[in-house]
Amino acid sequence: MTTTRSREPDEGLLYAMIRWPARIIAVIVVVPLRLLWELLKLIGKGIRILCWTWFLRPILKGLRILLWDWFLRPILKFVARHVLVPIGNAIAWVVKRLLRPPFVFLIRYLLIKPGALLCRYVLAPVGRYVLAPVAFALIGALWFAGGVSTAVFDLLIVRPLSWLWRAVLVPIRNHVLAPIGRAIRAILRPIGNATREVFRAFRIGGR
Repeated sequence: MTTTRSREPDEGLLYAMIRWPARIIAVIVVVPLRLLWELLKLIGKGIRILCWTWFLRPILKGLRILLWDWFLRPILKFVARHVLVPIGNAIAWVVKRLLRPPFVFLIRYLLIKPGALLCRYVLAPVGRYVLAPVAFALIGALWFAGGVSTAVFDLLIVRPLSWLWRAVLVPIRNHVLAPIGRAIRAILRPIGNATREVFRAFRIGGR
């Protein structure tokens, strides 16, 4: 305890001796550098405001007004109104008056009417007199095949299994397995009763 108390003043004195020079160095070096940095930031901000707000921004705004509002926009309006619109109207007139009638004529007389005639005089008779009978015949054949397969399945599988169940398995169950089961139960029941009595007697004797 005495040693600890004697060291505390020495350590406090050493700390104070180191702390005050460090503070002096910080005041002499760090504070001026900080003030210099803040001054440079303020100067940079002022230069940015001066260059952008008072110089570059008005110049760019004036160039936009001069180039777009006074020069490019009127030229584009003039070109759109007096050049592009007449060209579009001319193209629309050419398409409507010169190209559309032959195109409609070709579509009508080379595709629509031949297609209608083909459907009326070729495809419809073929479907009515060829495909429809074939489809009905196919449906009838499928129905007949389904009936035949059902009958064959009933004859070869369902009926033999039903006969086997009724004629063989049920009599075996009723006349063989059931009596054997009853006999086994009749034999095992007295044995089980006797075994329980023996265990009960041993348990009572042990107590």
